[in-house]
Amino acid sequence: MEYPDADTIRILITTDNHVGYNETDPIAGDDSWKTFHEIMMLAKNYNVDMVLQGGDLFHVNKPSKKSFYQVMKSLRMGCMGDKPCELELLSDPSQVFHYNDFTDVNYEDPNFNVAIPVFAIAGNHDDATGESLLCPMDLLQVSGLVNHFGKVLEADKITVKPLLFQKGITKLALYGMASVRDERLFRTFKEGNVTFEIPSMREGEWFNLMCVHQNHTGHTNTAFLPEQFLPEFLDLVVWGHEHECIPHLVHNPSKQFDVLQPGSSVATSLCDAEAQLKNVFILQLRHDQSPELIPIPLTTVRTFLMRSVSLQDVNYLRPHDKEGISKYLASQVEELIAEANTATKAKLGDALDEMDEQQLPLPLIRLRVDYSGPDSDQTTIDYQVENPRRFSNRFVGRVANGNNVVQFYKRRGKHNLSSKRGPNSAVNDADVERLINERGGELEVNTLVNDLLHKMQLSLLPEVGMNEAVKKFVDKDEKSALKDFIDKEIENEVDMLVSSGGGLHSDNPEQIKSLIRQVKKANYVVDSSSSPNHETPVTAVPPPPLTHTETRELDITPTPELSMPTRKRKELPKRKASPPISESIAISDDDEEDGDEIVLSDDDNEDNGMDTQKQRTSKSSKPNTSKPPSRKSRQTTTVGKSSSGSRSKSTKTPKTDILSSLLARKRK
Repeated sequence: MEYPDADTIRILITTDNHVGYNETDPIAGDDSWKTFHEIMMLAKNYNVDMVLQGGDLFHVNKPSKKSFYQVMKSLRMGCMGDKPCELELLSDPSQVFHYNDFTDVNYEDPNFNVAIPVFAIAGNHDDATGESLLCPMDLLQVSGLVNHFGKVLEADKITVKPLLFQKGITKLALYGMASVRDERLFRTFKEGNVTFEIPSMREGEWFNLMCVHQNHTGHTNTAFLPEQFLPEFLDLVVWGHEHECIPHLVHNPSKQFDVLQPGSSVATSLCDAEAQLKNVFILQLRHDQSPELIPIPLTTVRTFLMRSVSLQDVNYLRPHDKEGISKYLASQVEELIAEANTATKAKLGDALDEMDEQQLPLPLIRLRVDYSGPDSDQTTIDYQVENPRRFSNRFVGRVANGNNVVQFYKRRGKHNLSSKRGPNSAVNDADVERLINERGGELEVNTLVNDLLHKMQLSLLPEVGMNEAVKKFVDKDEKSALKDFIDKEIENEVDMLVSSGGGLHSDNPEQIKSLIRQVKKANYVVDSSSSPNHETPVTAVPPPPLTHTETRELDITPTPELSMPTRKRKELPKRKASPPISESIAISDDDEEDGDEIVLSDDDNEDNGMDTQKQRTSKSSKPNTSKPPSRKSRQTTTVGKSSSGSRSKSTKTPKTDILSSLLARKRK
């Protein structure tokens, strides 16, 4: 492809490459890095000005040496060269690149000969961990191969600063925000603690492009980033993390910006979203024209076909005819294999002549089978199916996934409801099947652990932290995650017992365990300083009203050759952030016959600037008739009337005071 003209910025956009996924598989182990190499060669062949990578370059945050080698090789082959980079950087990169020694873009470093710079953010798979909070992108940054931008150092207060580029008369403001836990980012946006800096010079001349890596749709109430949270001045948002490729721009009519969801370049799960055609995109920007988007299909992606069948819809099948059912399902798989091989040959085109039939890449095949019995009150018999592993092994050597070709599931209905079990019962096969169906056929370990913890009542370990530690241990290969978490919790509980001053000497150990569990459940807050991705549970208090994202002007000093009269930019309206959420905790003592209730609240002391903890006891269940809380102080409203004998005491260990007070009354 010819070079872009002097006023056109050409960008290659890709996300979720997941290099290293399933790399131990003897058939599909090299798929991820081969496709990434194709993408970098496309950047070179299309003579782009930059490559924008939207997160999850690696599949894990501790990539293998093989994965690192392949990525560095592709970056070096695709990005290094004598072609001059025509992008002029107008802003201070040290405000975006948080490194002490390397604060410039790599193509301006005299020690490197970079023809095509790569700008990338970190995703949830290759995020920062460990004592130094480093991720694989940081290593590629210091090696001079990648420009890692969009780092989030503090998840509770985020400032997004742009990189400002100019080519000819076209100007680009590039924003980026690395992956943050969705629930936490949702709360940070609602509290108005996300600030975007905008260039103050040359108003209306900038094309504002932002790259994010979050859930795009609402998996739960707050586990996603709504498009409405993003500011209106943006022109285009590149959305990573979602693996389904949507090969066109989607306009947001309320915010007046476009959204591009490029999807992944390798299938990491056998679901409908991954079965769509994989593309990368060429984005061409020119100051006097609308952005032009060109999808480019990837040819090295392994063909993946998926089909769903319901045995009830096949008239000649009977629930007890296991052999007939297996023959029918085998015929369905044979049809999928034939279709996939035809699609692979069409994709390879001229390259097919150079290989024989034996060298044809094996396809990925997934057949989802609903084996639920007929919806009848007279029978509850389900269709008899073969073991899925044994059935799948029939096609070894003809498909790439010879162990999981078929997936059996049952619809939710009156005949397959799980039996009632106690809260302490373990997760059985029905629970696992239910979770798999809810997750679209793929089961993550944190989902299974979370479902198990909900059925248990942990006395000493909080559920949220336990689930997070298990997820780190499994997904991120942090060998000491569980040990560090348990050691920290034991240390906290020992401090709680020691600082109680003998108040926990009780004859009933279950009573102490119950009190500790209640207090830890109410007070447990994950240390936010360890990682910006950790979730911080809060108490059930009403959320503040939604505030607009704050924006502020960014003063940019233009280079002498670009100086020209500029008009003053009209400031965007700012809305004052809502008052902070109260962290008050109300714990009721269910064992007391008189219904005593202890309330812990944090009030701002204007005289000495310290928070004073107050404890109030109540023996009445009448509604509270006190005045609503003021905006200057944080208070709690409890169901119960305060007694006249309330005591006020300043303390730094509210957990211990609650336990001591409860146990002191119980001993009486």
